[in-house]
Formats: sequence, structure tokens, C-alpha cells
Amino acid sequence: MTHWTTITKWQQQVSYRIEQSFPAKVIWKKYKISLADFFKILASGVIRLLVASWIFYHNVYAVIIMCPYLYFHLKSKADEIDKEKKRLLNMQFKDGMQSVSFSLNSGYSIENAFREACSELKQLYGEESVIAKEFQRIVRRMEHNENIEDILEEFAARSGVEDIQYFAAVFRYAKRCGGDLIAIIRQTAMTIFEKNETMNEIQTVISGKKMEQKVMSAVPFLLVGYLQLTSWDFISSLYDNPLGIAVMTGCLLIYLLSDYIAKRIMDIEV
Repeated sequence: MTHWTTITKWQQQVSYRIEQSFPAKVIWKKYKISLADFFKILASGVIRLLVASWIFYHNVYAVIIMCPYLYFHLKSKADEIDKEKKRLLNMQFKDGMQSVSFSLNSGYSIENAFREACSELKQLYGEESVIAKEFQRIVRRMEHNENIEDILEEFAARSGVEDIQYFAAVFRYAKRCGGDLIAIIRQTAMTIFEKNETMNEIQTVISGKKMEQKVMSAVPFLLVGYLQLTSWDFISSLYDNPLGIAVMTGCLLIYLLSDYIAKRIMDIEV
């Protein structure tokens, strides 16, 4: 047990050093993803380039020319990961606000309401979850007599979530002007809940279309790959000559444009 404990501690120390390293900080600042996600996305992009270079040019060295694709692939996947993180944080924030609203209705002060919400969020999502850490930070700073409005605005700016930023702005205004904080918090939680429900309904409706889009995106690769294996003489004129390379390059560009447009159509914001 001691041996495995030592190995686990060593792994944690190495992981921490990697996460705190300059490359990791640069990657987080630019793409807002972890180092592990960065390498996963990079590896998937290289695999895609290798497949595309063989399918469209029958030459893996074409990867060198198509390397700029990695930047767009990385940016696209990083945006998807960032959107998913913000969506989850928004849902968790809604649960936290519902807990705060319930505590305020029970006669708790703002400070105690956030403290109770922090305990519930730890039970729901774990102590290492982002929302639990943020609420813990809010409680800790309130204990040091910092203004709750300033704390929430800083959290909102750091989160990058539109609903949290809107709530922080309204909360500051209500706190200064003597508004109904309980009603504001309850309305915020309800608004986030309704937006999430609407988004879930939209995703349910278009889930079938998304699957069709993924299948259609894979068809060109499967078709050309099948022809290469079964009817090489029929398509060999498209390779190893300038005209054929130009035709296949045009087909690849049309494919990338079509795939981009399809993804943009499916990307519905609420």
C-alpha cells in the first residue's frame, strides 16, 4: 500500500508541475483547455490529416502542406469544449441559486444562504467541482467582509457565462437600490432553467439531423477509400498528375466548406 501511495503522490506532483508549466498556461490562455485535451485534439487532427492525405492524394507527405488545418481544428474543438464547460457551469449555478433562494425564504442572511448552498453543491457535484470551489471562494471572501456584489461580479467575469454576468449586474443594482433580492435570485434560477430546457428540447429535435450530418461527412472518405481498394484503375488518373491533384484539392475544399456550413447550421444558440 505504501508503494502505491508513493507512486500516486509522485503522479500528482508531476501532473501539478505540468499543469503549472509555461506551455500549459499558454495553451489555457489561448484555447481555455487543459494540456491533456490539447494533445487529444492535436492527435485526432493529425489522424484526420493522414487519412485525408492518403484518400485525396495517395501520399502521406501531403500532411505537411495541410498542416494549417490543425489550427482551425484545434480552435473549433477548443470552442466546443469551452461551450460545454460553460453550459455545465450555468446549470450548476442555477442549482446554487435555487438553494440560495430557498435559504433566503427560510430567513437566512445572504452570507448563510451562500454557505448552505456551498454545502449542497459539494454534495451534488463534489468538492472538486468548479461551482463548489467558486461558492467556497465566495463564502471565504464574505467572511473577510468583502462586498458580495464585487465578489459575484468577479466570478461572473471569470466564468464568461452570459447568465451569470447578467445576474451579477442585476444583483449589484438591486443591492444598491434596495430591490427584492429573493425575487431576483428566484427569477434568475427560473430563467436559466427555462433556457436549459429550451436548449435540451432543441438538441433532442436536431439530434437525428446531427447524426445524419456526421454520416454524410464520412461518406466521401468511405466512397473514395472503397474505390481505391476495388477500382483503382478507374480513379488512378486523379493521382500523381497536376490536373488530378487540382481536382482532388477542389473536392477537398468543397468538402471542408460543406462540413463547416453544416456545423454552423446545427450550432443553435438560445
